[in-house]
Amino acid sequence: MMLRRVLTAAVGIPVVVFVIKGFGEEAFFVFVLLVVALALREFFSMALPDEDVWGKRLGIILGCFVLFSVFLDSRLSAGNSSYHCFLSTGCCVFSFFALFFYHISFSYKITDAFNQIAIKFFGIFYIALLFSYVILLRACSDGTNLLFFLLFVTWAGDTGAYVVGSWKGKNALCRKISPEKTIEGALGSIVSGVLISFLCRMFFLEKMSILNCLVLGVGINLMNQFGDMSESVIKRAFGVKDSGSILPGHGGILDRIDSLLFAAPFLFYYVKIVKP
Repeated sequence: MMLRRVLTAAVGIPVVVFVIKGFGEEAFFVFVLLVVALALREFFSMALPDEDVWGKRLGIILGCFVLFSVFLDSRLSAGNSSYHCFLSTGCCVFSFFALFFYHISFSYKITDAFNQIAIKFFGIFYIALLFSYVILLRACSDGTNLLFFLLFVTWAGDTGAYVVGSWKGKNALCRKISPEKTIEGALGSIVSGVLISFLCRMFFLEKMSILNCLVLGVGINLMNQFGDMSESVIKRAFGVKDSGSILPGHGGILDRIDSLLFAAPFLFYYVKIVKP
């Protein structure tokens, strides 16, 4: 298991770095779109295993539609402070209408229709809308470095949690949700994330103040852990261990991006409001 995790990371990390650094905005969007489509597919397979394939495809298409609207909003708002996110808001509303119409029209039971609408709308919001913040981050000034900062702090936190938790972990962090996660591992994750945040400041984010670097290091890490816990709740609710098996040793795509789903919005709004 450990060897497969290391080999997957050894291949995957350079690919992600190349996509962020070497791709233009359109190509980067296509990459994020693929990630979101695969993550939505895993989510609907977990949450609605017995639903017909067309119902699941509708959820995936609407999620990609919302992501595309966020991308267009980011392009239209560039250099135009008076522009508001009309497209993304409208697409979220349209997605709800489309889901409601489809399931009310084709479901045999009203209770089934309501459950499917609620789960799909949650999936679209949880995955497509939250992960769309990586697109908004890249559209910021110095957006490429902000994405690297987000990923490096996240990866360092994951590694710190695994190493410290395996070495010294004794006290369960939240036994009902994830028995393997420990308080010691969570503290190791925070320390690792903060250390890497200062290294990032040293090498490519020199303008960031020490205080903002500390706040972001801790804040991103806490959001990482909250995001990871949120997916653990979902998997436990639907009785699965991993969201998928596409990444050897790591599980599914959703298992890899869950830490970013709350951290990316946190970093985006911190940058926009505090402007470190």
